[in-house]
Amino acid sequence: MKRILLSLLALWCMLPALADNPLADERAVVTSGNARFTVLTPQLVRMEWSADGRFEDRATLTFVNRRTPVPDFKVRDTKTRLTITTPALKLTYLKGERFSDANLRVEFLLNGRKAVWTPGMEDPENLMGTSRTLDGADGARLKDPMEPGLVSRSGWAVVDDSRRHLLAADDSAWGEWVEARPAGERQDLYLFAHGHDYKQALSDYALVAGRAPMPPRYTLGYWWSRYWQYSDNEFRDLVAKLKSVDIPIDVLIVDMDWHETWGLRRKDSPKDEYDQRIGWTGYTWQKELFPSPANFLEWTETEQLKVALNLHPASGIQPYEAVYDDFVSAYGWQEKGKSVPFAIDDRKWADAYFDTVLGPMERDGVDFWWLDWQQWKESKFTPGLSNTFWLNHTFFRHAERQHPAQRPFIYHRWGGLGSHRYPLAFSGDTYATWATLAYLPYFTATASNVNYGYWGHDIGGHMFHREQQHTDPELYTRWLQYGVFTPIFKTHSTKDPRIERYPWLFPDHLFLMRDAIRLRYTLAPYIYNAVRENYDTGIGMCRPMYYDWPEEEQAYNAPEQFLFGDDLLATAVTEPVDRTTGLARRTVWFPEGQWYDCATGAMYTGDTVRTLRYTLAENPYYARAGAIIPMNPPTVGNLQQRCDTLVLTFIPGADGRLRHYEDDGTSRAYSTAYATTQVTKRQEGNTLRVRIEPREGTYEGASASRSWELRFPATFPPQKVLVDGREYPYARFPKAGQWTYDAYTLAPVVHVAEAPCDRALEVELVLDDHAVAHQSDLYGKSGVFKRCMDLTVEFKTEQGRFGETYLMLPKEYLSVSQCPNFILEAPQRIREFLAAYDRNRAALFEKTDAMTIIGPEFKERLRAQIGGLE
Repeated sequence: MKRILLSLLALWCMLPALADNPLADERAVVTSGNARFTVLTPQLVRMEWSADGRFEDRATLTFVNRRTPVPDFKVRDTKTRLTITTPALKLTYLKGERFSDANLRVEFLLNGRKAVWTPGMEDPENLMGTSRTLDGADGARLKDPMEPGLVSRSGWAVVDDSRRHLLAADDSAWGEWVEARPAGERQDLYLFAHGHDYKQALSDYALVAGRAPMPPRYTLGYWWSRYWQYSDNEFRDLVAKLKSVDIPIDVLIVDMDWHETWGLRRKDSPKDEYDQRIGWTGYTWQKELFPSPANFLEWTETEQLKVALNLHPASGIQPYEAVYDDFVSAYGWQEKGKSVPFAIDDRKWADAYFDTVLGPMERDGVDFWWLDWQQWKESKFTPGLSNTFWLNHTFFRHAERQHPAQRPFIYHRWGGLGSHRYPLAFSGDTYATWATLAYLPYFTATASNVNYGYWGHDIGGHMFHREQQHTDPELYTRWLQYGVFTPIFKTHSTKDPRIERYPWLFPDHLFLMRDAIRLRYTLAPYIYNAVRENYDTGIGMCRPMYYDWPEEEQAYNAPEQFLFGDDLLATAVTEPVDRTTGLARRTVWFPEGQWYDCATGAMYTGDTVRTLRYTLAENPYYARAGAIIPMNPPTVGNLQQRCDTLVLTFIPGADGRLRHYEDDGTSRAYSTAYATTQVTKRQEGNTLRVRIEPREGTYEGASASRSWELRFPATFPPQKVLVDGREYPYARFPKAGQWTYDAYTLAPVVHVAEAPCDRALEVELVLDDHAVAHQSDLYGKSGVFKRCMDLTVEFKTEQGRFGETYLMLPKEYLSVSQCPNFILEAPQRIREFLAAYDRNRAALFEKTDAMTIIGPEFKERLRAQIGGLE
């Protein structure tokens, strides 16, 4: 085991420096007649057999790098038998014939016991990967089945690359192009024998199949999209309204009504006599809607919006397109006046397409393309080639060439293994149902099993069933809340007047929807850390529970929850609230350790399954005890702006450590031009000590100094706060160089004055004995405080319904609901206020049950929401 760990450590340390090279180090290769074996890592072996004895050293669509650090292994070669032994596995091949269960066998350890793989074995325990699309999905019912993943409870997974096309290098501007495999009988298998070390399996996959590139930071912000016949003026009005209700936005999607949509025409008739019906392919701006496309795109730039246009390229280039003459001239099309069929796998066609059709619009200001391929799966010109994959490849490579300094990305679908090299993705046209919302956490996290970590979904659902008559604002709200914890945060729907996506059309839910979108921006620094981790390790930001707890049965039976990055456990509320209690159920499995409920302030001990209940205003997610969560301040309006204040939230319950990552957010220099900051928190007796180390590394535009806001939820007010040994004063309305107390989260908040990033910073909170011994008394109270904000309004309305508008609410209730406001004004008296809170909360329900001016349903709601926490 020690040898395995040392080998893995060596691979890990070398990973960032490796460049993709499909030719393996000859020291890792063992050839025996018509068979060849390449030991890529201690747990990953390539196995080739070829009838003609010729083997493939070029890249394939899946595997682009075989030049891995050579692991330790031993070879025993006799006349009839070849044995290869690594620290993790033993491969035995009886020489001569093509691979079969009769002549090839690999043994490895699975939880201390010998496990065996042979060719042709079925694996019912594969944990699956992802699907090309969720088009038509309603819950777990998929038209396109899930494909196998790279991890399995059986301890092994095999990728059969025998028929996968080659990515052959050439001297063209592209650098490589698709090529069919040579004729002849051959096998090309990759065995991942990682047992239950799922994370290492995915890291090894990234090593040989290429890293998942980092997308620009702004892609993590809010995307507005709707299939609707918008004009440029309507888009301006839409963005203004979003900003008027304090909803940030980074990306504006213009669906296919941006272009003319002509169908067929009668022979020799003018263009105006085309059938004007839905035609998905188009490249000529609809001038009735966009009289000046250049001015529209300039406006999006002034509004700091990144804009994408929808493309359905399947119908090729039609004669009526404004770009037709330029395209056919560049392509050399001889049948002028006739449509040019789609042929993205024809290099000359692709060159003409990008140079004359898309390139001019990109120069005008189109930032990226929503590539919406829904037609035939395989090329009509290159047998067996996935159109989806090759579109991914060519569009991504074009983006690299068009803007060499900027990070390339696309927005398309899964095209098979290797697609992780071409982020980002949209899942397709799902039904707007609770069942679909319940399925998405499983689908999104499971895609990490093939390192496809950037799925985006149509938040709110794409389409309705016939019987659905209107948008359910509660379902839409819950979908937005879940969307916070997905890679791409995009609202969208089809062209259906029953479906609404404007938050202001739901006045009772507007602020809840806004809170969800703003939470996404608050968590953006944490999410960006997870993006870097995916690049470095191959581990997606949304990951199944069994990655960290592979031997826990519950980890395989919790499909509606997942880890979001290293420190957050996310889920979705997938049923409506009970109309009496105002609460909806959410069953959660908490693994070992302690987990802090960021919605209610409760702390849950692990190794338990709990059924919790949440109001519609509560978006449940849970942080590991001791986690340090980097956040944005509420002033951030988009993710393209530089923010020189970093908020750090120190989750209670344990000591913690953070490695915070930063770069310029847009350029391709991130492989080497980036910075990290180490932060630690330790409890030393009665002192909470935070140390922020000097920033290491740098990048273009890095700030020389920054301000810090340090938050400590569920912590009593300190006796004093020291920053680098200097005492900070308390202030009710703080500014830099002061601290305050947020009573609604029971958190000291330290506003550190701007300081150089290359200098260490130490912050100390000095607590008294009671604060340390009774910290757990604070858990759950912030949830009650926040619930009372809505309950107080309902309480007054309820009394008014019985004609008692002028009557004060009961003192028992006010002592509970007003407790945070008392603390805000005098935090040093917190024990006194909390003691009164506890006394009156205990007496509250006896008082309200006896009241005749509130109804029984409201009494039940009070008891459920206030009595159900802690």
